[in-house]
Amino acid sequence: MYQFNMSIDKKLSHWFSSIEKVFSMRLKALDGVVATKEHAKRIEISVACESNRKSDAVKIIRKTLLEMYLTVVKYDYLEDMISLPNVCENSYKILLHTLVAFDREAESEIIENQLKLGDYLSLDGFFNFRLRELRTRWDEIAQLASSNAVYLGNDETLNELLKFLMSAVTPKIQKLSITVLPNIYNIKGEYNKSNFEIKINSAEKLMIYLINIAPLELILEGEFLDKQLYKRIISIFDGKSASG
Repeated sequence: MYQFNMSIDKKLSHWFSSIEKVFSMRLKALDGVVATKEHAKRIEISVACESNRKSDAVKIIRKTLLEMYLTVVKYDYLEDMISLPNVCENSYKILLHTLVAFDREAESEIIENQLKLGDYLSLDGFFNFRLRELRTRWDEIAQLASSNAVYLGNDETLNELLKFLMSAVTPKIQKLSITVLPNIYNIKGEYNKSNFEIKINSAEKLMIYLINIAPLELILEGEFLDKQLYKRIISIFDGKSASG
């Protein structure tokens, strides 16, 4: 039997809860289990599977923790560090998500080089002591954004920054199309030679989705009543109208 244990401060429990469902599903595919136990100040997480599935389990643990640090932890860290009083809440969230996507390949390598799995890992301790290089990079990003806060209140300036940041993000998908329907955005694309279709019901969720996917080519169909959203998509992702 292979067993791996983790723990996290209860104040940071959302780090793990954000990935717990996916993590459990991935381990379940190996006939493995994930169990949690709450204590006064910390939460313990135990992972177990048959010994012959250890290598697969280790890959899943590493992959899932990598995703956690690169998304939830980075977002939290930057949100605490960056103050932009001149930027509206919607634009602020979009900027944070773009900063999370920015430079993720290099940051992934830093985490992978440090993430050595033994029998136990403190999720917050690992971040505080082994990922100092990563935190230094995030401090520099936060300082740059905060020092230019007065300029980022302007939509055009903010869009230019978002475009620059997205230019350094590796696309996850070749081509994506967005069709505007009543109260919904219908998205179609192809991933791993399979077609998919999803619906998104708000401009903010649409922008966050596009930032995470970073499509190489984006086609827009229908009339965008939200002109700010349309301008931002055209500016940041070089979106093209289906009508030409």
